[in-house]
Order: sequence, then C-alpha cells, then structure tokens
Amino acid sequence: MAHLTKNIQSESTLMKLICHAFPERKLERLHELTEGYFNIAYEVSFEDGTKSILKIAPDPKVTVMTYEKNIMEVEVRSMQLVAQKTKVLLPEVEFYDSSCTLCGASYFFMKKIPGKSLSSQKSVLSKEQVSHINFRVGSLNKEINQITNDYFGYPGQSLLQGKKWFDVFCAMIKAVILDAEKENIDLTISSSELLKLLEKDKECFQSITVPRLVHWDLWDGNVFVKDGNITGLIDWERCLWGDPLLEVGFRSYSQSTDFLRGYQIEEFTEEQKRRILWYDLYLLMIVAQEPVYRGYETTNSYQWATKLLREIYTKLHNA
Repeated sequence: MAHLTKNIQSESTLMKLICHAFPERKLERLHELTEGYFNIAYEVSFEDGTKSILKIAPDPKVTVMTYEKNIMEVEVRSMQLVAQKTKVLLPEVEFYDSSCTLCGASYFFMKKIPGKSLSSQKSVLSKEQVSHINFRVGSLNKEINQITNDYFGYPGQSLLQGKKWFDVFCAMIKAVILDAEKENIDLTISSSELLKLLEKDKECFQSITVPRLVHWDLWDGNVFVKDGNITGLIDWERCLWGDPLLEVGFRSYSQSTDFLRGYQIEEFTEEQKRRILWYDLYLLMIVAQEPVYRGYETTNSYQWATKLLREIYTKLHNA
C-alpha cells in the first residue's frame, strides 16, 4: 500500500518536471526509489551519464503532522545553507520549484551521490567500518550544529518559533499532542500530566541560549556510504533550530559510543541526561502517530514507540 504522503505522479507529469528543470538533457531512465517514508522520490538518469534525484512534496490536500508543514522548503534551504557554511558531504540542489503549477506540489532535483544507505549496507560491512562510519557521523553532526541562528524552532513555521528554547519546545510538544487528538491517537500517557512535568523541568532548558542547526534525522537510512566511507548525508527536511541533543545520535535508547566519540562527548551532565529523555519523548510521540498519518499497513511502529514512551515517561516522573 502506498503511503498517504507519497504524491504519486503520472509518467507524463514526471516528464514535464524533468524537461522544465533540464531542458538541454535527454532522459535515459526513470525509476522510483522506495527506501523513503514521506516524500516520493525518483532516480533520473540522463544520456550524458549524469544522474539526479527528484523529490516531490505531498499533495497540499493530504493531512500531515504540524511539524511536517512546509518541510520541502526547509530541506532545500537547509541543504544550501550547510553547503555554504560547512564541508559536510551532501547532495547539491540543482533545481527547486515551489510554484505548484506543474504537479500541484513543490518539488526539487538534487545530484545523485555515490553509494547506498548505511542501513542497507550494514550487514556487509565489517565492525571496524561501521565503527568508523558512526564516528564520522558524530563529527559531521557536530559540524552541522556549529551553524547558528537568531531564533529557535522550525524554519517553515512561524507559530513554532521564538527566542527562548523552553517556550518553543513547549509549543512543539503541545502541537504533537494536538495532532494526536485530531486523529484520536492514544499516546498511552497523560498529556496533561506530561505538560505539568515539563513545566517543573523548565530549569533544565535554561542553559540553551544559542539556536543551532539540528538535522534531527541522521539515522542509518540517511547516511550514504561506499567502500566503508561516508559519501553524503541526505533528508534535511526535518531541520530545525534548537538544542543539539535533539539529534538522533543522542537518543537514550540507541546511543552509539562511536557517535559520541566523534562528537567529542565523554559523558553527560544530569541536566543533559534529563533533556535527552524529553527529546526522546518528543520523537516517540511523533513516531507513534506515523502509522495513521502515513497510512502504514501495520501498527508495529506505534506499538514500539508507545512502549518506549511509557518507559521514558516513568523515568522522568520518578527521577
């Protein structure tokens, strides 16, 4: 079953997008990429030997979670910013059209990078290679986090932006709770008690005064590798300005010691440990809702996320 957010287009429409972006090139081959979960994507091969990736945003009429609004714009701008400010390896944006005139949605093309996702290659890599890659992900992640801004929050959402991190994070949590209520999704924890607990923990967030660029989705599927080395980082659509501890590499239930070494963190303060648990909760509240908003065939991710949600909420509550 196709995910609800994947905006499938006819072959004739795809040809229009390709010709609009690359009027001088001749198409050789076009095929859909299936590893992603949100946008639909295609690999486009040209007769001159070049290859591009086409990503198309969801149909504007499809219901998405609050944080997912306008995220294609965020992806393109974030990629351009990181390319300008750092030496992090990532695809080059070739063409972006947000007019919604050719296919009813925004879309963009980027150069195809060599290699395959770490998630698809892990089984054939040695332990040493995986360790090296995770170390590099940590160091690259730290480089991304050096980019700063003058406000916290999601770039594409004015209602989820502000000057104080705690206030913005509270708004982000409340938005996720409202998303669940709209679709009658049981998060299996008390939202009112959660918000009371967050207010009690306000002091833990006061040290975060500099908004830093957070990729927030650097799991193995978004790290491309070849011959045991990283060739690029992809899927920048969930970027936001916030606390670097939001990054996937810092999740309490999946931390890699190699990632932490690469990031140059030896241990966390008690305050940092508590914020990490809060960021665990935020991500898990989102994952728990994806089967409904995306139209997944199973509720496996919901069961996994809500089980962890209850465990982490209990940790925060009892500490």
